[in-house]
Amino acid sequence: MADFHLYDKLLQFTLFQGMSKGDLELIVAHTQLGFHKYAPGETIAADGDACNQLLFLTDGHIHIRTTSSNHAFTITEVGHSPEMFQAESIFGLSQRFTHTYQALTPCSVLSISKDEVYRIFETFTIFRINLVNLLSTRLQKQHTRTWRKTSSTLRQQIINFFESHCLYPAGEKHLKIKMQQLADELGAKRLYVSQTLNTLQDEGLLTLSRGAIHIQALERLLM
Repeated sequence: MADFHLYDKLLQFTLFQGMSKGDLELIVAHTQLGFHKYAPGETIAADGDACNQLLFLTDGHIHIRTTSSNHAFTITEVGHSPEMFQAESIFGLSQRFTHTYQALTPCSVLSISKDEVYRIFETFTIFRINLVNLLSTRLQKQHTRTWRKTSSTLRQQIINFFESHCLYPAGEKHLKIKMQQLADELGAKRLYVSQTLNTLQDEGLLTLSRGAIHIQALERLLM
């Protein structure tokens, strides 16, 4: 990969934005970068894997699958480049991935080991600022979501459930969840949940099938 092309790829990601060409030249010249190719269907990183490197999706589309702690339901989202995989998981109490990333199309992934991340962190101020801003923003969004007012309508509670369990508030989502499980999660009666979901389906906002809910565009539900 030509250096100038690699510079452009790095600048797509928050951690490297604002860096000068000279800074990027130093990183490329003195950092051990890994370049990986994945065919459709191959797993890039799995839930529970040790997160000992930063992974950057530079080309392609992926499925991001998240499973509840009791394995009662799973949400699959579609992601695309540029995408960085769980930068927060390389630090902290539990340094493991909590999502499974699977190639949907041919994918290119750039990796930087934890030791190399430490070295870049110590060398480049802008990288430190970008990382702190990234982690702070994610914490603030989580705090805001936690203290958001609970809706009084079942329709909005269902929509809030979808949004709160997704990484991105837009795009295609596929939920594998039984109707009774969703009702239990919401503390509502199964009949009312079923009626509300069928209303949303009639409005063209989602599609129901046995044990599954498909949302073509979550942003339409949030309007």
